[in-house]
Amino acid sequence: MKCKIIKFLAYNKRVAVMCIDSTNLVEEIRKIHDLSPTVTAAVGRVATVATMMTHLEIKDETDSLTIQVKGNGPIGSIVAVSKLENKKLANVRIYAQNPHVELPLKSDGKIDVGGAVGHQGYLNIIKQNKLTNGNYNAVIPLVSGEIAEDFTEFFAKSEQKPTALALGVLVNKDGVKRAGGYIINPMPDATDEDITNIENAIKKANPISEMLNKGLTLEEIAKTITGDNNIEILENDLDVSYKCDCSKEKIKQGILSLGKEEISKILKEDGKIEAQCHFCHKKYIFTEKDLI
Repeated sequence: MKCKIIKFLAYNKRVAVMCIDSTNLVEEIRKIHDLSPTVTAAVGRVATVATMMTHLEIKDETDSLTIQVKGNGPIGSIVAVSKLENKKLANVRIYAQNPHVELPLKSDGKIDVGGAVGHQGYLNIIKQNKLTNGNYNAVIPLVSGEIAEDFTEFFAKSEQKPTALALGVLVNKDGVKRAGGYIINPMPDATDEDITNIENAIKKANPISEMLNKGLTLEEIAKTITGDNNIEILENDLDVSYKCDCSKEKIKQGILSLGKEEISKILKEDGKIEAQCHFCHKKYIFTEKDLI
C-alpha cells in the first residue's frame, strides 16, 4: 500500500512544505472499519494529518503520537495512534466510536464533517517519549469540527507555529476516490513577501482532493499552494502503513483493570471473556485459566 509523501523547501529554503496523497491509506481504513462516507471523510482527515505529523514531529522509534478528536456530534471519539519506523515509515492506526454515522450533504454539496464530529468539544494531542518517559499533552477546544481548522488552531495556539494546513477526502459509491493534505510552515527567516505569496496562492488553489483528482502530482500541488515554481524536493521516500500492535497480553491488562470481582462475574455468566481490538477488530478470548 504505497502512499506518496514528499517534503519540499520553497522560497530558497525559507518555507517547509509537506504534501501527501493518502488515498490508499484512507481506503484501507474505510474497509477495515466498514466506515460510512461521512465517517470516512472525518477519519480520513485525521489519519492524513496524523501521518504528516508523525513524519514531521516524531524523531525516534521509541516515541509515539496520539490524537483524540472528541466532539459533540454523532461520531463520538476519533482516536489515532502513530509511530515512526526506520525514520521513513509512519505506522498509523485509528478508529471512530460510531463508524456508521451518515449525515445529509451540506447545501454546497460537501460532506458535513463538522456536523458529524461536532462543533463543540476538544482536540487532544499527546506526544510520548518512552526513552525518557516524557509526555507532551495539549488540549484545545474544537474550532469547527472540520479537522483542518482545528489542527491549524492547535499549531498556532499550542505550538506557536504559523501553519497553513489543508485536508481532503473525496468519496464516491465505490469508496475513497482521492485523499490527501498539505502542511506549510514558514521558517523564522521567511519574509513577509513569502507569506503573502503563499496566502494568495492558497486562495487561488482548488481543494487538495480536487487537485489530486485532476491528476496533479505532489510537486505540482506544492508549486500551486506556495506560488513558488522553483520548489526543491527535500525527501521523497517517505511512506505510511496501517499497523496495529495489539496482542493478547495488552488486551489482558485492560481486562484485569476491571477487577477480580467483575471478571469472576463475567466468567461465571459466560464461561469466557471475549474482547476485540478497536483498531483492527481482532478478537481475543480469555478463559478463567488466563485471568484468575
